[in-house]
Amino acid sequence: MGRRNTQRDLTAHTTSIKCTPQLLDGMTALVWGFGDYHSPTRRAWRDLGSTASRNSKRIAGVQDSDPFLIPYSIAVTVLQQITDGYVYLDRDLAFMVTLSPVEPAVLKNVFTYLEGIVRKIPLDEIPFMDEPTLAKLVGGATPQSLSLAENILAQKDDRPASPDSWAYQAVRWHIAKKLAAKPLLDTEVEPVRELYETKDGETKERIVDWQPSANTAAVYYRPDSDGDLIAWDHPIGPLFASLAHPVNLSEAATARPKDPTRTQVQYAMSRVSVKMATYTAEPNPVLNLNAHIRRVNNTVVHARTALLDQGTQRPLLSLALDGWGLRQANKHALEILAKLDADRTALTALEERVADERHRLNLRDENGKRIDILTPAPGTIRPTMPKTDSFAVGAGAGIYQLSLLQDQIRRAFGDTVSLLQLKSKGNVFGKRLHEPATSAQVKEKKKRKSDGDYIDLIGNPSPDSIRRSIEAAGYTKLRILCLWYRDETLTRMIHGLAHPYSLNPGQIDPDPSGKDITPLAEGIEAVFCNAEALLKHGPGKERASDAEALISQFTEPGVLLAAWCETELPVRGDEHEGMKPAEVKSALAENDAKHQVVRELAKAAVPSQFLVGRTYDPFTKSFSTVKRPAAAFEDHRVYMGQLDLYRSCGVIDDRFERALYPEDDPYPLPRMAFVGIHIRKQATDRKYKGQPKRIITATAVIPSHKAGEPWRMLGWSNIHPQWEHYARAQSNFHASNYPLHTQDGQGEMQRWAQAGEDVRTALQDLSDELYGLPYALMIDGHASRRVWPGLHNNKQGLPPDPNDPRLWLPGSGLPASWNPVSIIRMNCAQAEMPRLVSVTETLKNGTTKPLKTSSDLYYPEDRPEGHPWFLFTEPRNYGKKRHGQWKSRWRADPGKASKNADERKENELNSPWYSMTTREITPMHTLNGYEREALAVAAARLSHQALSWSDRTRYPAPLHAALQMDLGHPQFRRSEPKDQASLDILKEASGTDA
Repeated sequence: MGRRNTQRDLTAHTTSIKCTPQLLDGMTALVWGFGDYHSPTRRAWRDLGSTASRNSKRIAGVQDSDPFLIPYSIAVTVLQQITDGYVYLDRDLAFMVTLSPVEPAVLKNVFTYLEGIVRKIPLDEIPFMDEPTLAKLVGGATPQSLSLAENILAQKDDRPASPDSWAYQAVRWHIAKKLAAKPLLDTEVEPVRELYETKDGETKERIVDWQPSANTAAVYYRPDSDGDLIAWDHPIGPLFASLAHPVNLSEAATARPKDPTRTQVQYAMSRVSVKMATYTAEPNPVLNLNAHIRRVNNTVVHARTALLDQGTQRPLLSLALDGWGLRQANKHALEILAKLDADRTALTALEERVADERHRLNLRDENGKRIDILTPAPGTIRPTMPKTDSFAVGAGAGIYQLSLLQDQIRRAFGDTVSLLQLKSKGNVFGKRLHEPATSAQVKEKKKRKSDGDYIDLIGNPSPDSIRRSIEAAGYTKLRILCLWYRDETLTRMIHGLAHPYSLNPGQIDPDPSGKDITPLAEGIEAVFCNAEALLKHGPGKERASDAEALISQFTEPGVLLAAWCETELPVRGDEHEGMKPAEVKSALAENDAKHQVVRELAKAAVPSQFLVGRTYDPFTKSFSTVKRPAAAFEDHRVYMGQLDLYRSCGVIDDRFERALYPEDDPYPLPRMAFVGIHIRKQATDRKYKGQPKRIITATAVIPSHKAGEPWRMLGWSNIHPQWEHYARAQSNFHASNYPLHTQDGQGEMQRWAQAGEDVRTALQDLSDELYGLPYALMIDGHASRRVWPGLHNNKQGLPPDPNDPRLWLPGSGLPASWNPVSIIRMNCAQAEMPRLVSVTETLKNGTTKPLKTSSDLYYPEDRPEGHPWFLFTEPRNYGKKRHGQWKSRWRADPGKASKNADERKENELNSPWYSMTTREITPMHTLNGYEREALAVAAARLSHQALSWSDRTRYPAPLHAALQMDLGHPQFRRSEPKDQASLDILKEASGTDA
């Protein structure tokens, strides 16, 4: 695979701070403990939540719905106002932590009002003489002033560090306050140029290096109540890009155009996040700091969170907004604050703005269209964007911002700070099949691209390996059924299949009825059929019969039929006029042909993949048919779609033999299988008690006993709990409904415990399919953190807890031969990962060479026993423009639009700026005879050589395939969890480094 045989000496520099006694010295917090799960205080809190749930529902003729009756939101909003802003209340009321005292009488009053509101008692009639139980218990709790150093740092009993939950929040406040004391120094970097002579004898200029200039701007951050930092007085946007940096907000106000466009007045702010994390074998936790861009929304009523300036003596208030549809501050919290006579100036201003926005939403222009609400000038209220959208400021802060942050950390903490450094040998990965390995191949690739010839840019599996994989699964051939309804899509499908199979697309002219069979290679063929009635969006009353008739036309014994279908995104039309947004969303989902077709094809065991044939621009409200690009290699959606179709067919080809078992490998791996387990919770329906069953899918990638023979890929789900060929397992999963809510009242932990039992059953049944091969299990540590306590960092080296009903490990209770030889725990949560700033390479002669990026596998500098590995990845698009490598967002060029190409300048400001992504790989509970390093390398290689992507996937191939089974289910959107933690897990896992 072209892998380096020689080792390198690489050192990665990060923005992660090691927790040490010097760093945490003098840091304290006030902590109210409210007991364990069964304590009277927490039981009373749960009872209050149940009462709120009942009283917030609409009952016809009895009570209206109340979207603001959320005890936690009410309590937090009130507490933020009556304290200095640094307050955190646990959602389950396990604890409360602050940096300043809160009088017991104040707490009693807050919770007395809260209980009265929840029980629908008018505020003036709430009986304070007869204190409710919850108010009495909360007010009677005695806070403790606790040292963060004593709680966070490992003790001398050789047990791993195990900070309490409150410490994770309190340490963020302290670090943010200290960091904010020093400005970020944004030094402009200028290019170093030199003259050179071209082959034609022409003298030109080129950039050979970059150097700091004398132009430095001081950027001041302010802490917010969550523990992050915001550059509040230094907005980023088109309006500010033309002003001096740092910007003067008074000058910016006068520079605002009289009649601006929406884009002209949009802006964002720089944000620094602080998150404490623990790693296996590391004695003490690490504080991971990262740079972000936080976009400001044009309205409060359409945001989920707003930042409020309450003066420089208090942190910026990060306020969660409540309501259905149009949002605002919790009205019950405002009522309590009024009764407490608390200062609510900022909240009053917020309410005034909400009222103004509601009024303006009802205004119409002379044509009857709603008048657009533009983003106001930066003020005391700044709602944050609820989702990514077309915006004047792109996503990402860039690598240079991380280097500025690293400098700010060193200046703010001085000698007390110790930054995390990681090491790498740099010889893990080889060239993929589609990557040129020699200079001659690079030249040939460049020439073919300039000529517009077809080049494999994604790493297609060879036709022979596809055939062998299909035959190993028990089929005689693969038949790809291409279903289309636009001629342009048919053309793209023909070219997309012809080029990888070295065929001339001009010689393929199929009958639109599907009568012609086009051989692609031995054992692989294609059929092209116009299926407009089946694929068009709409009620689809005949869709089931249409699918059945079509499949019966092309199915044969021993033939694996796979469908490649045209589709498009369903959009709002005239038929949806007068409907509410939620009704439109529901109608579009019900009439989405794609998900209906997936279900009908799955019933017949036909895996499917979809190709977008027409796109829609929501701003111009126009459609565009996707046409075949001029260059044969440029239709990326077509070739990526083919890769994913092969994945759905269970194709596991010789790319993985090359990835895991290269010649002269310094990380030798025994022949072994890798099993990925994906677990997630479903959306909770408030109509039912308890939680719905967890969704579990699994994939086993099983190598041959001997090199050169075909591999197998099996699938499993807890809906159809049987190991079978991946294509069949996925079809059975997609043909079944997700398990619905039951009224058995099973709670959160009971469902997670049940998920552990389901996985153990899967592992028990797997042994019959491995034919004696050992296997390693791959799981997402975040997604399964509530399933197996024995995989937690603070439980390493400890015996199982006899009072915990959950399985300690996935194979607990199974015979040793049925257990995995190692459990490889993945973590893709970027907030918990070290952020790469730069790399230093130490050469053999002892000199060092700076590197800006790295895509290698790293480990902690001192390599303690049981340590994790970190896989850094350079996003593919970063290498094209390298935005953010040598400048901050404040210095981004807004570009220039022009019809004249010579005058046109690229808009850096609205472009995405990339930095390195990171994932953690931790082999745990590894049996003797198996090397943890070889297993970590194998996991990294299974991410590097993706099943259905040209670059790396966040998950290794077996875990990625298990995830894709779930994401492709026709009911996934209905079942997708709504809580932010679960959404973040899915977002991080399904991301690709592109």
